[in-house]
Amino acid sequence: MSRLFEKLLIKYYFLYYNKRVKKFLSTILFFSILPLTSFSAVTRWTSSLPEKSKFTATDELADRVEFWRKIFSEYTTHQGVFHMIDDPDFVLGEVDLTSIYQNSVLNDSMKGKLIKAEINKSRKAIAKKWKISEVSKIRLQMGLKDRMQKALFLSGRYLPMMEAIFKRHGIPIELTRIVFVESSFNILAQSKVGASGIWQIMPSVAKPEGYITANYDKRNHPVYATELAARILKQNYRKLGSWPLAITAYNHGLTGIKRMKVKAKSDQLEDLIESEERTKTWGFASKNFYACFLAALEVERRAPELFGQNLLKSVALNTKEYKLRRTMPKSKLLPWYNGSITLFKRMNPHLNWNKISKNQKIPAGVPLQVPIQNYHLAIN
Repeated sequence: MSRLFEKLLIKYYFLYYNKRVKKFLSTILFFSILPLTSFSAVTRWTSSLPEKSKFTATDELADRVEFWRKIFSEYTTHQGVFHMIDDPDFVLGEVDLTSIYQNSVLNDSMKGKLIKAEINKSRKAIAKKWKISEVSKIRLQMGLKDRMQKALFLSGRYLPMMEAIFKRHGIPIELTRIVFVESSFNILAQSKVGASGIWQIMPSVAKPEGYITANYDKRNHPVYATELAARILKQNYRKLGSWPLAITAYNHGLTGIKRMKVKAKSDQLEDLIESEERTKTWGFASKNFYACFLAALEVERRAPELFGQNLLKSVALNTKEYKLRRTMPKSKLLPWYNGSITLFKRMNPHLNWNKISKNQKIPAGVPLQVPIQNYHLAIN
């Protein structure tokens, strides 16, 4: 089966996921899992989360977790809900922008203007309905259902590796699901503030570890990034003594959470949230990070129920690391990737591809992920 045909099948699996054809496509995809590369191999969805988990919502966080559960599983990225900026638990109203996004007659500029106008119109109507004088305090949260579905699919490539690393560090495998919140398993994810990779690691954290050089950025290497994330979370827990705080510190920073802990005179996340809400110094994302994490865990556990029994996931990548002993032309390495530059890039997103495209060479000492079936080509 050709790579092109497999890519088309996967594409249309997502496009028509909620239509009758999903059953037919799922069957085809399931029985074609022995392709040329592990990027196109798929299997039926299963979760490796333990049946019993220490990560459950307290009564104080239950409503907030339920809000994010709905964002992850009921509203698409073209739909959203309005709520007061400090109270995501209570939904004031909804907006559906699907018809604008899917209008093929409109260009991106026109769509952007119509979307902005529709959001402003809906926000004003909600302010009037609920008698809210400060319209700026009404926040819009767009849904993430389709992004979560794709993340569940992509997670199959990386979770086995990630869980093995977290087990070796002696920390719960549930923590690997932070990636659902951070990047939705997008290995090319980049934030406006400089965070990069599936774990969204900041340059200030990565540089002291030697992760960033002129030739590569290991924040974008799923294995190295997971190693660093595990060490960060382990240190956070050792310093804070609580997983809710340690997880929140992954997003907000250890120093900030330690300061809030002293200020609130408590090691309970709920107390920190209440204390900081009074002073308005804690950002929305940080306050909701742990609740998002708990919601992601619930959505994964209930994935077949929420998204359908024919849910699929990509199989784990079967690669092995090889460090180049000498500088080599890119063309000499392509056979390791079945002659596919696309596969080469996907398996090595940490490389500085802009630099490689200019000089067409990979420097000595650079770590490469090589398909296990072609590893003999690298060592010979």
